[in-house]
Amino acid sequence: MVEYKSKCNFTRETISFLNSLDVQIMEKLKEIKRMGNYMNFDVKYGSSIIDDNKSDSAYIIKSNSSLSLQGSNKFLGEISTYLKRREKELNSFLEQGTIFFVEILFEEKKINENDNPDLIFFHPINPRYSFEQVILSEDVKKDIKEAINIVKYQHLIYTCWGFEEIDPIPKSVINFYGPPGTGKTMSAHAVAKELNKQLLALNYAEIESKYVGDAAKNLTNAFKTAKESDCVLFFDEADSFLGKRIQNVTQGAEQALNSLRSQMLILLEEFSGVVIFATNLVSNFDQAFESRILKHIHFPLPNEDARIAIIKKTIPRRLPLEGSLTEQHLREISSLCEGFSGREIKGAIQECLLSKASEEGQNAVFCFEDFKNAFINKADSLKRLEEEKQKDKKAKILKALTNSKSLNTDTKDDKNDGEKSRTD
Repeated sequence: MVEYKSKCNFTRETISFLNSLDVQIMEKLKEIKRMGNYMNFDVKYGSSIIDDNKSDSAYIIKSNSSLSLQGSNKFLGEISTYLKRREKELNSFLEQGTIFFVEILFEEKKINENDNPDLIFFHPINPRYSFEQVILSEDVKKDIKEAINIVKYQHLIYTCWGFEEIDPIPKSVINFYGPPGTGKTMSAHAVAKELNKQLLALNYAEIESKYVGDAAKNLTNAFKTAKESDCVLFFDEADSFLGKRIQNVTQGAEQALNSLRSQMLILLEEFSGVVIFATNLVSNFDQAFESRILKHIHFPLPNEDARIAIIKKTIPRRLPLEGSLTEQHLREISSLCEGFSGREIKGAIQECLLSKASEEGQNAVFCFEDFKNAFINKADSLKRLEEEKQKDKKAKILKALTNSKSLNTDTKDDKNDGEKSRTD
């Protein structure tokens, strides 16, 4: 939190901005550390508002970065660049004669020689969406809120009503399933927001490791971070985590995947809190996971009313419109995007804005026809893409059949040669 050492009195708006900036800087520090793989040091951060009539800048950074601490100068350069981008905005809020004082201290971390530098460290983030920002049917919202009530009413259910005697570890494991782009990730953020917690969002690629056995260690580290941070744990594209364990293992990679799935089962059993999986299908789940999932919640493609609601919410309020989009206009656009996911609707509107910006710049004025044409173009583009996928799929099937036929022919020839050899 920002420390106010200045003698000036700041408005509520300024204090709100500075506190928000402080949180954003902390998130940026975590992002830089994670993306840059700075494993050899820890970073401590502090900020304050001080009086200073001499500085020409809106901020000052004090740091102990040095060449002897590998990577610290580069790290400091990245955060300095970020603050430089925010300087104009910062200046508009600060009182004259005051500056934003930032202190970044690096502490060298001693790494055990046996530690694997490729093990991943995870950082929760503040949720970006609330349920007010996600277009969902009332049934889906109700299912989600019921599933997370086990956390809200934990004391009542487990302590007062004695459910702790049956299940000593309160948890809510939920699976969001449905086509891509239907709001599963946004809803995971909304759950964290509803519970006033941070979100730790991961996918299989972030857990996977080139070292055998390290994927399970990464997964353990993720659960440990979620426990220590008391955050919601979200696994996107989780089909790989929840699939049936391979019975006849023939490769090291298959053994590693089985090990990862077994580790997931153990960690789910021990974790107290909310875990959300997002998957496209539920048909290939291991039965052991099925028994641990409290609720499967289906995210379907949006119907007509949902599409209209998404279109309304996605068109910016400040957009220069010629007239207004009537209910009839919205229904016509909605009919053009039947079968679209929410993400594809957003993509069509974004492409419309990009096209007008490229052609007309700041003089652009939007009308119904612009959006209509954008959705027609998007539908054509998605249709062509689907045709290409089907074409590629057919080619793969044909290639597999050809290879199979060739293999059968070779086997038959070998058999005939063997019979001829025995006859001779």
